[in-house]
Amino acid sequence: MEASHQRKAIGEFLRRRRTSLSPKQLGLPEGYTRRRTPGLRREEVAQLADVSLTWYTWLEQGRDVAASPEVLDRLAAALHLTPAEREYLYALAGRYASLGRDLSAYQLSPAFVQLVNNTPYPFFVIGPENRLIAWNAVASELLTDFSELPPENMQMLWLAFLQPEFRTKIVNWEQSTKVALSFYRKLYDRSADQPWYTKLIGELKERSKEFAEWWPLHEVADKNGLQVEIEHTSMGRLAFEIITFTQINDLENLMCCIYMPLPDTQTAEKLAAWHQANRTKTRI
Repeated sequence: MEASHQRKAIGEFLRRRRTSLSPKQLGLPEGYTRRRTPGLRREEVAQLADVSLTWYTWLEQGRDVAASPEVLDRLAAALHLTPAEREYLYALAGRYASLGRDLSAYQLSPAFVQLVNNTPYPFFVIGPENRLIAWNAVASELLTDFSELPPENMQMLWLAFLQPEFRTKIVNWEQSTKVALSFYRKLYDRSADQPWYTKLIGELKERSKEFAEWWPLHEVADKNGLQVEIEHTSMGRLAFEIITFTQINDLENLMCCIYMPLPDTQTAEKLAAWHQANRTKTRI
């Protein structure tokens, strides 16, 4: 979407949301004069969001004005936006919304869980703040038992650099992790002003010499096409291409990663034999 169209969409969205609210809903006085238009006045929204009337008017008019995450948060609160509406506003403004919700309560639909469970190859679902929120049993089998990890270590970038089993089981760890880091940077750098991002990057710089060396290079890349080789104790060498796609729901864009076996490597056959001997379960 072009910038001018985005600005117009922001203005139309804010105007629609403003006119759908009544002063009574927000505890504001109705006033003595009859309102010529339904909903809140611009000056009331500006007051509630602690912004100037001129700035807010320009925003509704689609003018080229910048809105910081803090201002967007105040506008979202003033207009009583739902989580989906709030994230839509952030997307139009070219920002990532700070979540402000308990990630432990994040739930996938039963059908989505079944999809993860029934996929015969390693399947990861990455949610808000780069956190791993779902995986299947074969993913745990090949890399690490994710259910045993503490919640604070469930960010995929943290796992890639600081989880020992990732480094030992992925044969081409250095090459694949450099590409994964470049993809991460492309996807998440818009969150650089958020506390979770600052904390994660700071810890990785301090604890991983590879991260400290690669991060300043500021490389960005796509992840599709990335191939990884995994050494398993009983199945031997396995070769995959990581297929990445997004699943959009009402709360967040979920990033899904499937490790697809490479042809002519016997990887698919080895996994089929493993499934015959093990009952797979999705762990969330």
